[in-house]
Amino acid sequence: MNFRATAELFWNSLQTLSQGNTGGMPGDGLMIVAAPRYHGPVRPVAERILDAFQLTRLSLAFGAVCELWLVTLLTRADPRYVHLPLYHMPLWKALVCTAVVAIGLFSFAASLNDLLDIRHDRRFSPERPLAAGRIRTSSAALLSFGALMAAVISASALGEPALILTVAVAAAVMFYDAIGKHIPSIGIVTIGLVHAANMLIPNWTLTFTLPIWWSMSHAVAIAASVHRYEDKRPYFGTKRILSLVAAWLFWSIVLLGGGALAARNSAGGYWPQVARGDELIGSGPIGIIWPVLALAGFLLLVRAKVAGSPGPAGAERLRRYGAMWQAVYAAAWLMAAGLQAEALGMAALALAGIVAMTLLKEINGLSGRPISWR
Repeated sequence: MNFRATAELFWNSLQTLSQGNTGGMPGDGLMIVAAPRYHGPVRPVAERILDAFQLTRLSLAFGAVCELWLVTLLTRADPRYVHLPLYHMPLWKALVCTAVVAIGLFSFAASLNDLLDIRHDRRFSPERPLAAGRIRTSSAALLSFGALMAAVISASALGEPALILTVAVAAAVMFYDAIGKHIPSIGIVTIGLVHAANMLIPNWTLTFTLPIWWSMSHAVAIAASVHRYEDKRPYFGTKRILSLVAAWLFWSIVLLGGGALAARNSAGGYWPQVARGDELIGSGPIGIIWPVLALAGFLLLVRAKVAGSPGPAGAERLRRYGAMWQAVYAAAWLMAAGLQAEALGMAALALAGIVAMTLLKEINGLSGRPISWR
């Protein structure tokens, strides 16, 4: 069976899934309705590329890439992980493999979300590529399947545990798109867990789980704030808030406690250690000041750019800045680990990502239709 035939099978499976939902409710997310095809003249290639970027939210995948690059650089600097394939492969190969995994999973999640929400989007977000008919549903299914396969193939180069975790993340994404997002206290925590599991793909034995917990908490906070900004239903009541906090606390204990237990019998301990000859050195717990400063910078940015823009506009900005800030957190954690050169490189990458994200948004705006982030 060739690639296209396999992709068509994937699309037929999605259609079969949608047949179970005949109630026609716009928010239940399981009805797939074919969007109208584009009947105008042949469109420029640049517009098609922009539509694909909008469908896959590639500009927001930048943060996911930086999350995996953070773990990659920490792993390669720590001799405790000499048993991992990531430790021995050339740096460029490690960065490419992890980037493809992150982009593939993110694109799969975004395009699958739009496929399952096409009925809802045709009523409430008609400017989206699928809802507007600028991309056919079969093409979107092919793109979603191809992105997932790219992530799986790249993960296989990182070892069998990485491959298993990649498949698990994809399964979590499907659970969120089909069920989780309709139950806020479950769906929002699922988003955080997807971020955490995504970071463990390059190194599932990582004992320094504090950055993973930080990324999970950041994602949960952003998702909860966006839910409130967009005034989504069901609304957050006291019980839902308490259940969300309880779930976050439970997984926080699992991540931080698991890392501490794993590090108990390790020569390097809980905090990341950098090899300098025969000596292991690191900044120690005092290094947490760097991510704390990064968090303070993010809160100031949100106050300046988001607080005065309630509704969908504020939610869009919060998503964009929240995804972008993962690169800043990565630079902060590298600085905390004593990897100054890598931290400076990540900071430069974060600045470049901010510029690229802004330019992409402006270019898409000049095309005559607003870009939408979800």
